[in-house]
Amino acid sequence: MCHTTDVSPKTYRKGFDLRKGLAAKIFVMMMITYFAALIPGSMLTPAAKYCPANETNCKRPDLFAFEFVNTCAFLWQSFVAIRSFHFRKTPLKSFPQTPVGRVFGFSEESEIIACVSMTSQLWGLVMTPLIPEFTSAIMLCHHFLAALVSFVALQYQYYLYYSVFYLALSEVSSLPLLVMSISKYFPPTSGSFHEILNDLAGPAFAVTFTYYRVYLWIKMTSQLWSDGVYVLSKKLSDQYRPGKNACLYLILLVCTLLSCLQLFWFTLIIREVLKLVGFDIPDVNPGFE
Repeated sequence: MCHTTDVSPKTYRKGFDLRKGLAAKIFVMMMITYFAALIPGSMLTPAAKYCPANETNCKRPDLFAFEFVNTCAFLWQSFVAIRSFHFRKTPLKSFPQTPVGRVFGFSEESEIIACVSMTSQLWGLVMTPLIPEFTSAIMLCHHFLAALVSFVALQYQYYLYYSVFYLALSEVSSLPLLVMSISKYFPPTSGSFHEILNDLAGPAFAVTFTYYRVYLWIKMTSQLWSDGVYVLSKKLSDQYRPGKNACLYLILLVCTLLSCLQLFWFTLIIREVLKLVGFDIPDVNPGFE
């Protein structure tokens, strides 16, 4: 199939240089939100397993505050991405539908999404080691790789077409997961709205994860790899980003690693479903509490 090279001019904006002020504001706002959320978090009673042994009147506001900040970030990402991907079809309208257009094209919305993703992942990388339940090699690597890819996409204008999906829309499934996590740390009272919400969160997570992080993820990753291989094999990457091929290889590698992580987490969902129908299956550590 013949593809045209229809991205002009063959330059890029160096988005991080232009958006670093926005990134700094987002990071500061996340920190302020975290410390503000410690106040209501200190009023909640955590499950006993998340308290030190023999400690009376235990409080874990750090768990609530961390998850509250994540909820705010995921809500914004999900709203913007659902509107863009499913309703406005922004990626299809803003980018030439060719490998060159999808790899090197530009959209201000996608640039902002990459900036928010980079900042939120960096915030997670900074805060995760401070909370024992989230200090794991899997979570730290996930934050680092996601922040790195977001920076490369932002600074060198790579794969901004895909930013709406990978850096925002895929987080839709994280919202019901956050409800489940908060319910695990702070068990709801019987018959409460919190308990009803938690009961609905499990099926919602399974459905959204399967659709966004398995079905659509595989579909988008196949196209991403096809586009990347095309521009590399035709030497187009040397024309549009001279000396930056390492960035393109990095994105392809990280996408593959994160794809494996999605499939690993999907096997855990399957295991939980099998448990519900009566199979005796041992627990597997998902990489976080």
